[in-house]
Amino acid sequence: MVVFPTLVKTTFIKRPNRFILHVKREDTGEQIEAHLPDPGRLKELLIEQATIWVEYVDKSSRKTSWTAVLCETEEGHFVSLQTTIANKLAEAAIKKKRIPSLREWSIKKRECKVGSSRFDFLLQNDQDEELLLEVKSVTLARTGEGFFPDAPTARGARHVQELTKLTEQGRYQTAILFVAQRSDIRSVAVETIIDPAFAQSINEANQANVQIVAVSTTLSKEKMDIRQEIPFII
Repeated sequence: MVVFPTLVKTTFIKRPNRFILHVKREDTGEQIEAHLPDPGRLKELLIEQATIWVEYVDKSSRKTSWTAVLCETEEGHFVSLQTTIANKLAEAAIKKKRIPSLREWSIKKRECKVGSSRFDFLLQNDQDEELLLEVKSVTLARTGEGFFPDAPTARGARHVQELTKLTEQGRYQTAILFVAQRSDIRSVAVETIIDPAFAQSINEANQANVQIVAVSTTLSKEKMDIRQEIPFII
């Protein structure tokens, strides 16, 4: 579980670049600048008058004193704007055996480098077998179905291709975990129109027996946690 600090409600004004938002505080009317941790397109989220929940960060080394934490959709669903939370949730869920497809595995190492790539986790089971796990954050959704990616990701496709190669070589078992970072997702699929190359890499990985897993989350202004394993649709 990830617990959020006290958040301030704001209204989206504009996004001058990938990592900055201009928002207006609801309580004071002040316009402030907030760091955006998610560099994705987020076009369906960052729309006129969208509600953004931000956190105050008192660090002199930062250019901005605020960080965007959540976006609230028109339907009242919360969406996390912090991609790194997916790894924190995955780590906690694996340790607590809350993901059925990964229940037999324990975390051996974080940020495991193999060849020229660095994967999120190296897992190990009771037979001393090893599994490389890559975690992906899902924020794009339509009518309850999550889609990844929301922007072309050559790096993501390369990671999937390398997991496929390692599986075929028999060096490791491998898996990809898609974490739904919004409260209204019931299944996950690849967004083939946005990134056909990534879609092809997932299809090839699936054929090579790379394990593909997706999980939903519960999400509020106070906390975020893994809910359950959900279907990944090829």
